[in-house]
Amino acid sequence: MYNLNKSNSSYNIRDTKVYAQINNAKKAVHCNTDTYSGKGITIAFLDTGICSIPDFRGRILCFKDFLNNKPHLYDDNGHGTHVAGIASSNGYYKGVAPLSNIVMLKVLNESGQGNAADVISGIQWIVNNHKKYNIKIVNMSIGTSAPAQNDPLVEAVEHLWDMGIVVVAAAGNNGPNPCTISSPGTSRKIITVASSDDENPGKIFSGRGPTKECIIKPDILAPGTNIISCRCGNGSYKKLSGTSMSTPIVSGAAALLLEKEPDLSPNDVKYMLKLSSDDLNMAPNRQGWGLLNVENLLNM
Repeated sequence: MYNLNKSNSSYNIRDTKVYAQINNAKKAVHCNTDTYSGKGITIAFLDTGICSIPDFRGRILCFKDFLNNKPHLYDDNGHGTHVAGIASSNGYYKGVAPLSNIVMLKVLNESGQGNAADVISGIQWIVNNHKKYNIKIVNMSIGTSAPAQNDPLVEAVEHLWDMGIVVVAAAGNNGPNPCTISSPGTSRKIITVASSDDENPGKIFSGRGPTKECIIKPDILAPGTNIISCRCGNGSYKKLSGTSMSTPIVSGAAALLLEKEPDLSPNDVKYMLKLSSDDLNMAPNRQGWGLLNVENLLNM
């Protein structure tokens, strides 16, 4: 979920210390394959927007601004650009699926805030346009407090899921107490992602299950602390932390899997993520199935 740490700094492209950090994040989930790149698979992001930078050249298929109706690419916050880069950058710091295509739906403002109505409008746009852009995955590094019942965000994402679109959502940054999963990550159908590396005192942020409906959540873990990704500006990168950063790692892994096996259903993808993950011996409402393992996933 959106968690922009104002103390985070930007890094020059030659910062070798940063290079080690991002390699460690991918190494942690065994993402070391050159066989698949997400080519031909489109990930739709509902976020703050995206900047036109070389890392995404030729792969931003569509940008839709639900707040200001601007036709050109922009990101007045930076969160969306960073999130998209974790999944889809083909720059100096490559994302998990570096040749995947991008659709960016701007539903959050310059402060990283928005309302459910705009998010649902974005989801409806995906319903209407997913075939045109071959949208197979929706990344939602956003969230809000979950109502007790009849959550419209949950209903909307489950409609996408039932249409055959994989939806990956952040667990949120309201942990570590129980029942702190953010909506729409509370959905029993979609894939909910928490951070695997926020266990140190002062860092614990990942939302924990169960949900108010007693559903075990999250579903899976991925790294989410000090993740290096794209910043608006050529050759510029920054680090951010939060389940926002964990989520596109899983979305990128799903893109690799769907490149390999394009006929898999969302339920197939979810089940294969479950079987291939690494058990970290944590409570189910902390780790779900465990830590993402991309190598296991693609070798199934």
